[in-house]
Amino acid sequence: MSKKNRYSLQLFLKSIPAMTIAGLILLPINGYATQLHASSEGIITHQVGHLFFLFSMVTLIFTITGKGLDQQKGWRLIQYSAFFFILWNLDTITAHFFDNQILAVKIENISILKMKIVTNNNSSLLAWFYYLLKLDHLLCVPAMLFFYKGLSSLVNDQRQMMGKKDIQ
Repeated sequence: MSKKNRYSLQLFLKSIPAMTIAGLILLPINGYATQLHASSEGIITHQVGHLFFLFSMVTLIFTITGKGLDQQKGWRLIQYSAFFFILWNLDTITAHFFDNQILAVKIENISILKMKIVTNNNSSLLAWFYYLLKLDHLLCVPAMLFFYKGLSSLVNDQRQMMGKKDIQ
């Protein structure tokens, strides 16, 4: 194989990852943001996962408080994160209960930008309550931000302590 052909082959092989990424970005397939649980085993397992996560966050809050770690800013922010994750889990457990377990609520797509919440008994109160439950990102995003800021603060504190040790 000539030097020119070998160079062309290497250039082609190096460009495959970039072409793959470009293809995935420029030619996306449908991505659905909601996950439905078709059978009862799926939703029950999913709900148990939410309960386990909720219990873990409660345990984390009590551990942080019990050990006096909440005196540090980073741990305090992680504690706030755990509180928002508790609220998020309660919210999602309730929403899953209404739409997947007792089937009291159903979403109908009217158009690409419009949906209708249909309740079994045509209750507008239940429809509004379910709508508010589906705004769970208003709890999950702050939880993730508090967690990130808490970890960042702990890392910065550790770096400062290591810097002071190096000076001494």
